[in-house]
Amino acid sequence: MRMVLIDGEHYPDVTVWAVRTLGDVCCAVFLGGSEKVGSLESLAEKLGIRLYYSDDYLASLKQALTENHVEEVVDLSDEPVVTYEDRFKIASLCLLYGVSYRGADFHFTPKPLGRVKKPSVGVIGTGKRIGKTAVSGFLARTLKKICEPVIVTMGRGGPEQPELITGDEGDITPEYLIELVEGGEHAASDHLEDALTSRVKTIGCRRCGGGMAGFPFLDVVHEGVKLAESLPVDLVILEGSGATFPPYRADAYVVVVGAKQPLSHVSGYFGPLRLAFADVVVVTMADAVSEDKLEKIERTVMEVNPEADVHFTAFRPRPLGDVTGKRIGVVMTSTEAAGKARSYLEALGSDVLEVSGNLANRPRLIRDLRRFEGVDAVAVELKAAAVDVVTRWALDRGVEVVYLDNEPLNIDGKDLAAAFVELGKRVLEGRE
Repeated sequence: MRMVLIDGEHYPDVTVWAVRTLGDVCCAVFLGGSEKVGSLESLAEKLGIRLYYSDDYLASLKQALTENHVEEVVDLSDEPVVTYEDRFKIASLCLLYGVSYRGADFHFTPKPLGRVKKPSVGVIGTGKRIGKTAVSGFLARTLKKICEPVIVTMGRGGPEQPELITGDEGDITPEYLIELVEGGEHAASDHLEDALTSRVKTIGCRRCGGGMAGFPFLDVVHEGVKLAESLPVDLVILEGSGATFPPYRADAYVVVVGAKQPLSHVSGYFGPLRLAFADVVVVTMADAVSEDKLEKIERTVMEVNPEADVHFTAFRPRPLGDVTGKRIGVVMTSTEAAGKARSYLEALGSDVLEVSGNLANRPRLIRDLRRFEGVDAVAVELKAAAVDVVTRWALDRGVEVVYLDNEPLNIDGKDLAAAFVELGKRVLEGRE
């Protein structure tokens, strides 16, 4: 059955004609406008179907979607009643309910979302380079206190067939990662980073293409989830890639928002769709923006999802090896992050000689490494060129490699770890 969206800028007879021509319409939602329509009661009578309307058109749409078995929402409205921003909000709500949304020259179709047989938590983001993998790793380490988790990732450099890494059983050494590179694999994939930083089982999958709403075009996540379901684990963490999320409906969601992102990427387009999933919202790099920006982000989240638990966090570099008393070279994905890592590693007793923020720019990174002669160790995030360039450079020179994790710490007085434990318990208990 179809639902139609209508307005008061069309004459009622035209709206009735359009609804009858379209056919198979069960109800309508009135979006606003009063120029050409009389009473809404008389309009509903002419239409011969139930008409939903209120001061909040999204609330009316949500009620209509909840009370009717709708397979498609057809937009028969027009400007100036609805704007481009309005239509993205409508599309976000329709896709959240698994319903397609189309108009005169657009069509948004939801991708069917599977269900994991085991309890599951999704970790999705509103963009790339916002620390989603770091948050996933922190979630896994935290949940290890109450259960045994496995992380399923879906990277753009992931393996064609799902790859199980037993991060809880053996060390992921620099030499091991170099072997992967020499075998033609992407040794800095998210599942390897998760296994290294959290010491849990991880399963790496690949995906290609990401739609506007966040659905992948091609992926092998289904096979990865089947593998996860076969393991003796208690909970599956489904980790997204960039702004793309796994094609599964998890039992709960952690949504990662980058504080430095344009606010429109969070409040507009399909940002509201991602926020609507959230049980916990983790705003990363909150120490790098103004209080005004943080207030706007929180207000945006509350407008979309007032039940979400919002945490403002900053990343602290966590070395996965001893750096005390060593001369260190630091390599990160940005100059700002490298500077913060320098300060923290020096506070731990190391002597940072050089830094580079060009981990994602191989030519510049190779140039920077020429300045690193004389270091005892190189501290590097497991991202981008961390293995094929930095690790290889270090091993060729007998320099120690210390990989860095980025740990999200609250700057708002709240306790993200406690929130994750509570979320995990709720998911586990909900499947009992």
